[in-house]
Amino acid sequence: MKKLSLIICLLLFITSAFSQNPKKNIYSGGMLFFQPGYMITENEYRDIRHPDFGIGGILRFYFYDTFTAGIYGGTQRTSYNSSYSENSYITVGYGGPIVGFSRQIGQFRYSASAFVGKATIRNLHIEKQDSHLLVDAHFYKYSTLVYSPVLSVDYALTQRLLLTLQTVCLTSKFDNKSLYNPTFQFGILFNR
Repeated sequence: MKKLSLIICLLLFITSAFSQNPKKNIYSGGMLFFQPGYMITENEYRDIRHPDFGIGGILRFYFYDTFTAGIYGGTQRTSYNSSYSENSYITVGYGGPIVGFSRQIGQFRYSASAFVGKATIRNLHIEKQDSHLLVDAHFYKYSTLVYSPVLSVDYALTQRLLLTLQTVCLTSKFDNKSLYNPTFQFGILFNR
């Protein structure tokens, strides 16, 4: 984590130092605070197809008016019902680099990127529960690789403040299973 923080600070310093045009965007970053999606996966007991929600963040640097690179991450979580419980859940935490293309036209910025990063999938599947006592429960934890296209449209409210809408489809393979999680992400970005 310290290396990542140091690299980000170094990139911010270098980008700021060599920026010739003060009106040109160098980077934008912020929170993706509303992320409705739909998780499709499975465990040994059932297929899981259920709406999910999450939160995340993104930092994008802009190069030569058409390229973008940065970091992206977040979490997605869904709860689902099993035979005798309503408390089963699955959570996906992910993060890593993004690279792609970006173009600003007026107050809009359009970006098409690719994301690849590490992910941790946690699944608590409760087959049977008696009040607060778990009678038959199974906990799964997987470390895996996740990838996704990232399509986004940013709208500049002011020179420094943007609204963003992104679409992603988190995809992963783990323990001979698949995970697909198409998601819309809404958020606020700060521009420099």
